[in-house]
Amino acid sequence: MSDGKVDKAALRWNKIQEYLRTHDYIMNADVRVLCVVSAATANSILSGLVIDGILIKCQQNGHWAYKLSTT
Repeated sequence: MSDGKVDKAALRWNKIQEYLRTHDYIMNADVRVLCVVSAATANSILSGLVIDGILIKCQQNGHWAYKLSTT
């Protein structure tokens, strides 16, 4: 039986996935707004998704951005 706690990582990933359905890439600032987190936490979320092979880090207009991995 569940104790009512929701997995934050899953909720955040769902928000990021939803965003990426209509956008080619996501940036730290987007994650901050979507997930209501600090810049450091947004960076940690994005870095973790890169390590897991879900996102790839790239440059977009001189800024770091993240796209869905094609593999």
